Amino acid sequence: MVPKVKSAQRAIEILEFFARRKAPATLSEIAAALDYPASSTLALLRTLSEMGYLDHSSSERTFVPTVKAALLGIWVNDALMADGTIARLMYQMREETGGTPTLGIQSGHHVQYIHVVRGPDALHRRDVAPGTLRPLLRSAMGTVLLSLKPPSELWALVNRINAHESPEHRVSMAELGKRIQQYRESGYAYSEGVSTPGAGIITTLLAAPAHQPPMALGIGASLAALRAKKLDFLKALQRVVELHRKHMEALPDKFGH
Repeated sequence: MVPKVKSAQRAIEILEFFARRKAPATLSEIAAALDYPASSTLALLRTLSEMGYLDHSSSERTFVPTVKAALLGIWVNDALMADGTIARLMYQMREETGGTPTLGIQSGHHVQYIHVVRGPDALHRRDVAPGTLRPLLRSAMGTVLLSLKPPSELWALVNRINAHESPEHRVSMAELGKRIQQYRESGYAYSEGVSTPGAGIITTLLAAPAHQPPMALGIGASLAALRAKKLDFLKALQRVVELHRKHMEALPDKFGH
């Protein structure tokens, strides 16, 4: 019999605990339910949070699995479930636009891609894949996600991130506020060449289940394709967001709505 690796076993047991609980939980609740030492439980929770599989609410002091954890088995879900899942809609969006649909959440000081459907011009790019990080303050997805934060939290976050950035990458509160305002007025955020020279993205907010961190959905492409078909990309993006919203509303009430 192959010996168990304790840390790996416990990480899985934490995710299984949430599958049974179907609600956020505190450190003490998790440690008590699984009979783990609080110190090692906290270390595991922090690791899973840093990897994007758990979201931590500092105000409530709770942890909850993110959509990234759910997407570990999305290929099984997509093979067995009817049309309407966000993964299937992202594939449809790729076929319609030729771009690269991406789904992202905030992960610390970055945006992290949790699902990517590569378009023709991104098939061999290793920097466009699940787990890829983008700068929270400088990316279009970051603008969308930051638009939901209250001013005091936003100000503190900008200061913390800028403290670790080189001068040329620092973003002022005024600059960020302008981009957030533009997003709120237009309903989408747009950027070119922020992380990948010669490429850009158009993105907006996507409905997320209760207890989940906000999600942003975008379509990336080469600058030539994005500029030539920006309106088509936006229409495809808005259509998928609306279809997903209706799909979410039609789901059984399992998330406390």
